[in-house]
Amino acid sequence: MKINMKVAFILAVILHLIILGVLLVRVSLSKPSKPNMGQGDIMHATFVPPAKGNPNGKAAAPKPAPAPVVEEPDTKQEQLKKQQEAKKELEKRIEEQKIQEQKIQKQQEEAKKLALKKAEEKKKLEEKKKLEEQKKKLEAEKKKLEEEKKKLEEKKKLEEKKKLEEKKKLEEKKKAEEAKKKAEAEAKKKAEEAAKKKAEAEAKAKAQAEAKAKAEADSLEDDILGTADGDEVNGQGLGSGGGGGEAGYGDKVRGLIEQNWRIDPSMNGKKVVVTIKIGSNGIVSDESCQGDEKVCKSALDAIRLVGMFPAPPATCPECSNIKISMTPKL
Repeated sequence: MKINMKVAFILAVILHLIILGVLLVRVSLSKPSKPNMGQGDIMHATFVPPAKGNPNGKAAAPKPAPAPVVEEPDTKQEQLKKQQEAKKELEKRIEEQKIQEQKIQKQQEEAKKLALKKAEEKKKLEEKKKLEEQKKKLEAEKKKLEEEKKKLEEKKKLEEKKKLEEKKKLEEKKKAEEAKKKAEAEAKKKAEEAAKKKAEAEAKAKAQAEAKAKAEADSLEDDILGTADGDEVNGQGLGSGGGGGEAGYGDKVRGLIEQNWRIDPSMNGKKVVVTIKIGSNGIVSDESCQGDEKVCKSALDAIRLVGMFPAPPATCPECSNIKISMTPKL
């Protein structure tokens, strides 16, 4: 525990005063003052305590009385001088103690100032360190913000680049679609032109076929044959006429059908009977077939392929109903 300098100083002064008082008392007790010879009835005597010992034993021999102290005349002055010197010495020690205490106090104050100075320096260093850390932190945050800004700019550039690429792709796709549409339009136009040409060619071929059929029909008008109970085996038509001309009409109809008839080996020898009705313009208005289903289908397909037959003879109204017996042979 630290003792205050003032308290230590006061305690030191009290201690020195006590020591001085003890010295003064001892000097007075050890050296009594000189008796006043002839001036009074005061007698100086020394008390000797009784001897101690065993009461049953022998009495101890009495000690001789001390010789009276003869005090020199200058002893008192020397004592006074010594007291003054002791006082001076005490004052000197007190002064030295005071100086020492002041020196210690000064050192303590200097130490305190030094400690305060060090504390201030330490505080300044800590504040400086704190400021540097804050500065570093701000720089780090600034760097981070710059990096984020840079990333945002790069992201923005990538997005713009992506948008440009998408726009370019859309334009290319649009161009490709336009080119495709153009190609399709051209192809469609070509197809339409080809279809038109084909239709024209077909129409032309049909017109030629119709003209040819009409010419053949005109040439066969005199050869038409047919009876009410026509011969299915010979292919005679069902009509009111009689004679080879009508029979020839039935043969011509049979010949046209056979020219367009598509048969295969599975149809070989399977007989069918085909009945058709031909209008005055040579167009078949009704058709039927009896016999094998596959052969009938093939015969009817052949009739459709012919499309237009020679017109029945005007002199034979019944010739418009033809009944033909047909048997595929391979």
